[in-house]
Amino acid sequence: MPSPLTVTFIQATILNAISNVLAQLIDQRNSKSPFHLNIIALIQFVTYGLIIVPPNFYWQRALEARYPGFPTRAEFTSAVRSFSLKAIFSPRAWLALFSGSSKEETLPSHDKEKEKHVRWAPRVQNSGLRNFIMKFFFDQTVASVTNLVLFVVLINLLKGEALPRVWELVIEDFRPIMSARLKYRPLVSILMYTVIPVDRRVVFGSACGVIWGIYLSLYAVV
Repeated sequence: MPSPLTVTFIQATILNAISNVLAQLIDQRNSKSPFHLNIIALIQFVTYGLIIVPPNFYWQRALEARYPGFPTRAEFTSAVRSFSLKAIFSPRAWLALFSGSSKEETLPSHDKEKEKHVRWAPRVQNSGLRNFIMKFFFDQTVASVTNLVLFVVLINLLKGEALPRVWELVIEDFRPIMSARLKYRPLVSILMYTVIPVDRRVVFGSACGVIWGIYLSLYAVV
């Protein structure tokens, strides 16, 4: 039986190939020229996809190992109910969230005599919600920047560009590609870290990213 990494390789490669072919169709249709498959561009994009599958696969596993589990419906409900502008700017609220604290707080002292047995409801244990937030945060920062730089570097090296020119392209292309990525990736991340099993996340990202792959293919001038 194939390993999860092998299955991810195969599925991600197929999806990357589809996105590149679709990008070529769009590009050549816009130029009003007869369709001709650019085999070299297809191989370059698929090769880039093959190179980035293992680091992304193990990155998702490492994230899940460090921040395991999914947020529960109760945690989401509690977070929504307790949401307030005051909480956003409260260091204690953020500390409680990221530490997973569930400490109980009693009523103020002047109310103790009147209501001896009344206590504030204990804070909900935020482990699942906290872990979701941490995974989401790292996916939008570390993973996004790393994948963007890898795309520009690898695709241009595969096209035969020299290293000095590749670095110039990284600086030149970073802002527009990141801007485009932020328009779709947050929604994908929310789904990935709430319902998708860890070994299916790279493939899920590739499936959701067929349109993103078309964008990258067009950006790479297929």
